[in-house]
Amino acid sequence: MINLLNYDKEYDGWIEVKGEYVAYAVSGEADDYVEQTSKRMRQLAQAIYTFPFYFHFESYDDSPEWILQEKDFDIRYKTSGRTVLTQIGRKTFQAEVPTFTVVITNQVLLNQAFKLWFLNAFDNHLWALTQEDNIYYENGFAAVDLTKDMTILVTEHDAFGFTVVTNEADYQSEPLLRAYLEKVISGW
Repeated sequence: MINLLNYDKEYDGWIEVKGEYVAYAVSGEADDYVEQTSKRMRQLAQAIYTFPFYFHFESYDDSPEWILQEKDFDIRYKTSGRTVLTQIGRKTFQAEVPTFTVVITNQVLLNQAFKLWFLNAFDNHLWALTQEDNIYYENGFAAVDLTKDMTILVTEHDAFGFTVVTNEADYQSEPLLRAYLEKVISGW
């Protein structure tokens, strides 16, 4: 089943989107909605993007060391400029929110990246896929300038689903997007 919800106002998820666009939240009705979101995002990404494309995510302050150890990937670490209040033991401190961009060159790496790091989406960190490496940080938050015929995919809260943010004519009408999703994503 496809649940498709058109944002009737400006999209206000994990990333600030600049430019003209429409946004649709896409979800289903699975017991394991996190796995369902992971699978559907991968399937749709492979249908709308060409390799290489880019995967952007945020994580915890202690993650850069172990994430950057993954030698199979071209990973770029960025500082977000944002900190969050966190705690270890009884010590409270401001910790940086690290962000990463991973170049996805084939289906094997796409599946491996989701297996390694999709928990970050469930933990309510930024998790986005784009054709171009065009996400940047402004005032500590992720932003993107949506240029003509661009589509990005961004997870929703707790990875319950994902949002298609687009200005591509083929995906702007709900019936056309629904038909495309039904065709591309199996198991709905």
